[in-house]
Amino acid sequence: MISGLQNENMIDTKETAMKRKAYLILMIVMISSIANAQKIRTYTASDEDSITCITSASLYIEFFKQGNFKDALPGWRKAIAICPRFSESLWTNGTKMYQDLIEVEEDDAKKNLLMDTLEWIYDQRIEYYPDGKGSILGRKGTDMAKYRSSNPKKAHDVLSESYNILQLEMEPAALIYYFKTAYDMKRKNLVEDTYVLNLYGPCSDVVQNNKDGTYGSAYLTAQKNIDNMVGKVAGDCETLIGIFKPKFGANPKDAVLLAQITKLLDKLDCSDEDFYLKVAVAQYELDPAAEAAFAIGKAYYRRKDYGQSNKYFKEVADGTEDKDMLFDSYQFLGAGMLSLGQAQSAKSYALKMLEINAQSGDAYLIIGNAYVKGRKDCGGDECKSRAVYWAAVDKFSKAKAVDPGVAEKAQQYINSYVGQFPKKEDCFFYGLTDGQSYTLDCWIGETTTVRTRE
Repeated sequence: MISGLQNENMIDTKETAMKRKAYLILMIVMISSIANAQKIRTYTASDEDSITCITSASLYIEFFKQGNFKDALPGWRKAIAICPRFSESLWTNGTKMYQDLIEVEEDDAKKNLLMDTLEWIYDQRIEYYPDGKGSILGRKGTDMAKYRSSNPKKAHDVLSESYNILQLEMEPAALIYYFKTAYDMKRKNLVEDTYVLNLYGPCSDVVQNNKDGTYGSAYLTAQKNIDNMVGKVAGDCETLIGIFKPKFGANPKDAVLLAQITKLLDKLDCSDEDFYLKVAVAQYELDPAAEAAFAIGKAYYRRKDYGQSNKYFKEVADGTEDKDMLFDSYQFLGAGMLSLGQAQSAKSYALKMLEINAQSGDAYLIIGNAYVKGRKDCGGDECKSRAVYWAAVDKFSKAKAVDPGVAEKAQQYINSYVGQFPKKEDCFFYGLTDGQSYTLDCWIGETTTVRTRE
């Protein structure tokens, strides 16, 4: 239960009581004077009610600020009864108090009664402040999902109404529970798999619309939660294709359906499936937007058709301002160019990756491998022809330093290419010894440090 003030604080001293009484009398006299002089009836039908309203609101808010909800509630209840339009904070504060009461209540029957009141508070807030209906419904549905999890359909209906109003502006917490309640409905056999799967695209679109905004991290967290749930519903590529192949056959030009299919297949990493490419091409033919081009590029990349994949990823790079999609396209292009033996182009795309994310270990891995791949273009004697390995290892070390996610792979490259360093006697013959600075004057153009092996 919510703890009240300690005993010594609950029992006023005579001095405190007198001060409080004097304060109240003074406040009432001042309010009464103003009300009588100006006939203020902004929130009520009478001057007397106006005074009671302001007095009740003033008293409850002091207890509320102290976290003493037990003593705040009587004044709050009187205020909402007399002047429900006094301030929207009456309703937001009421929500906070009842959420707190519900959190600590252990008796299920009492908790249900408190939840009834909390839902009523949300409804009243919508009645008196309807401009915020979409967001209020989202918060109401979220609390219903949290505190009445046994009835996901009821919460989902409220959250669906919120989504229908807000669309791409749905709040992140409500978005999670919008999908979760559908997922819970599926677990209770209240809906089919496809009902949940069909929500994945719209929910992901909300995240995409807000991921670079003020609350971007909260939306990205929502996406992770949604991804985890959809993975459990979809199962594997074969299952997912089995669900959507007939739908695609019946509606091959349904743009919404095509986008939904590619998103879900992407989630399960099914881009190497023939069905994925078929859907992506159909989507591109309807609308050659960056998203469709990206899907086709990825499908060809998985098939090691780098010429075709590069064609579509270049199209994406020229046609989108989405930083995540740009970064991924540059990464695919860099890796594709490496596979085609075009080391300088690979490096140029890796540098574009670093313009977007200076801490990208993957970009440094591509550059290091590009140096190794293009080493023949640097020529030189027995020592200098192997100097490219110094520069390459520098990049792998940088990758390891900035990005723990690629550290293991970077170390594998380091272990491999340290063995390719030139021999000490070969470099000594040309006046180069360990620790000296050395600049590769070929296309690499890096200044590195001389390191040799015995």
